[in-house]
Amino acid sequence: MAVSPATRRLCDTTFPDNDAASALALLDLHAGAECERVHQAAVRLSGGRLGRLRNRLDEAKRNPETVLWFGESPSDVSPDTHAFGVEFINSFLDKHPA
Repeated sequence: MAVSPATRRLCDTTFPDNDAASALALLDLHAGAECERVHQAAVRLSGGRLGRLRNRLDEAKRNPETVLWFGESPSDVSPDTHAFGVEFINSFLDKHPA
């Protein structure tokens, strides 16, 4: 599925100039339910790192709800709790690649 203009802008602001095109190419390979939301959540969770983006997209194939929950701002938790959860899942996934 084509990457939306909003997701392209998010990539431009998240990734260094030399990695933005590669990030868009990775996103273009991912299709499925809630594709645009998953794309944007994965970009947010990546922290501007292509390896993390690849891992988040792999996780989204198995369990898109997890990526969406951590990549979007849930309304039932405080911003600090959400930030802690995002950082925790990023460090956990970085140590345990799929």
